[in-house]
Amino acid sequence: MTSPAYRPDIDGLRAVAVLSVVVFHLDANWLPGGFAGVDIFFVISGYLITGIVWSELAAGRFTLKGFYQRRILRIVPAYYLVLAASFLVAALVLMPMEFEAFSMSARASVLFAANFWFAQRIDYFDQASEQDHLLHLWSLAVEEQFYVVFPLLLMLLVRPAGASTRKALLLVLVLGAVSLAASIAMAVFAPRAGFFMPHTRAFELMIGALLALSGAGRALSPIRRELAGALGLVLIAASFVLLSDRLAYPGGWALLPCLGAGLVIISGTGGQPHATSVLRWRVSIAVGLVSYSLYLWHWPVIAFARTLGFDPASPATTASLLLLMAALSAATWRFVEQPARGWRSAGAARAFGLFAGLSLATLAVTAVVEATDGLPQRIPPRVAGLMSANEEWRASDRLACMSRWRDEGFSFAERGVPESPCRLGAHEGAARVVLWGDSHAAALAPGVDAALAELGIGGLLIAKAGCPPLVDPRISGSERDGTCQQFTEQVLDEILAARPDAVILAARWTLIAEGGTGVDLRFAPPPSASVRRARLMELTQASAALAARLADTGIPVILVHTVPEPGINVPSAIAVSDRFGLAEPAGPGRQAALTRQQATRAALDQAATGHGWRVVDPLDALCGAGAACRIVAAGEPLYFDSNHLTVRGAELLSPGLVEALSPLLGRK
Repeated sequence: MTSPAYRPDIDGLRAVAVLSVVVFHLDANWLPGGFAGVDIFFVISGYLITGIVWSELAAGRFTLKGFYQRRILRIVPAYYLVLAASFLVAALVLMPMEFEAFSMSARASVLFAANFWFAQRIDYFDQASEQDHLLHLWSLAVEEQFYVVFPLLLMLLVRPAGASTRKALLLVLVLGAVSLAASIAMAVFAPRAGFFMPHTRAFELMIGALLALSGAGRALSPIRRELAGALGLVLIAASFVLLSDRLAYPGGWALLPCLGAGLVIISGTGGQPHATSVLRWRVSIAVGLVSYSLYLWHWPVIAFARTLGFDPASPATTASLLLLMAALSAATWRFVEQPARGWRSAGAARAFGLFAGLSLATLAVTAVVEATDGLPQRIPPRVAGLMSANEEWRASDRLACMSRWRDEGFSFAERGVPESPCRLGAHEGAARVVLWGDSHAAALAPGVDAALAELGIGGLLIAKAGCPPLVDPRISGSERDGTCQQFTEQVLDEILAARPDAVILAARWTLIAEGGTGVDLRFAPPPSASVRRARLMELTQASAALAARLADTGIPVILVHTVPEPGINVPSAIAVSDRFGLAEPAGPGRQAALTRQQATRAALDQAATGHGWRVVDPLDALCGAGAACRIVAAGEPLYFDSNHLTVRGAELLSPGLVEALSPLLGRK
């Protein structure tokens, strides 16, 4: 086979892929499956790279040095330009803890391991991911890992007996089948990791490789060529509309955009069908040519806009961001990408030297940022003081306690000893009160600790992030692999066996039915009406079932409703507004907070009323009768992020907890 000739329709296909991703990241409601543009990129890369490598292997002129020289000059200059620009902006607008996290992401990106890094930290579809300014580099890491492994496999295949296309096709089919099976399995059992892993994405690259090796499409009749092109575009359009973050992805669902991209590539192999003529329009080709730079720039532009409090989905902001992306992308293509390609004649030493120098320089910067905990010297003292709330949580016993409950085997007796970070209230005697819930329960712990200390009673914190205290497989929390269900069942068994004097249930209940899982509720789309109704029913049934089991053993319960959710990272927003002279952010109105919680409160209140639970309402302490809920008290943030209380915020709930606990513990 010969090295693939220039295909304008493939540049048009790149344009479709990158624009779908940009639209999805501006607002997922506009194009729910727009993230599938990345899958189209994988198919294109598999097709083009395999075509180049195999044709050179067959001709006996392939070298790893030459291959990697071309890849470096194609990828590295624009990549590091965007990384450097993002670093500069991050140094200006991010607070120390956020800047340190940014630096860690940058380090992983330099090592081409961003996909592994993000797989450990976040769910791609969680709104919290919108605050990671380098998240988009995960897909480039997958491609770079493909560039390292796949050419080597093809070289090993060729060495014994020459270039056998049949053996290469067999290799690609086996790799693709194994990868697809792994992708389907991990989409169900480990979806967060499965989204980012190279072995769950390899089948998409192998689809492109299969097309390149087989020469599929060369012998198509004109009618079949038109049908293939039309069907391919239909499948791609369907994936953008029908796919969403509610599906186990990639798994088998990724075949929809991948097969669509494959059919478009087939239709244009040896011909130019009318069905795909839109891909050959000058504007499509132009966008395709700058697609790499546009992909690199689009996410930092959007993410930093969110950091500064702008809503990317508002018309004025959307227009401004698109213009900025277009200008940056065009300039990068013209003044960075194009000149860099001309360096191929300068020899491999320049390319490898460029790569090594930029990588080492970036790693040195990340080392300094991380060694100094985010270069706090950048921040004025007053602003740094506001950010101490974030640091307080990271070093707290509450966070240490949550990590203790990750162990498969645990007991209340072990965790309730006086020196345990999970111990609350008085340190003498047994732990008679249990505070059980998700990370919101851990955030509430200082308030419970103060209340129990006032009452002279010992208590115990049991908390697992993302796991509400409900024993129902339909309510999986943030762990879709069943981890939350196992944890809550074990906790309930321990509670029923220990029979404490009282159990306090606290969680971010609104997440179960209302959505808005992330850093900023302003940018978090709500679930559909049907999904919301189903989740509310699940919450009602799960809380009733829990109430019945606790009532059977006569254990009193105190329910703590969800705290008002400011929807912004409070310390960061206050610090940014103070540093740049912007309007100080305000807390949500009491009525707005109540409206968001109304349905989940009604579901929980059925269990509370039916079984005599006492109820503590955070709105009473944080909102009072005024129009706005407090997010700051005496210049100190009451939240350490967008929804978790600081120690000061939790202590404001202590009087209400004392009032609820006193009758249950024999106190007046």
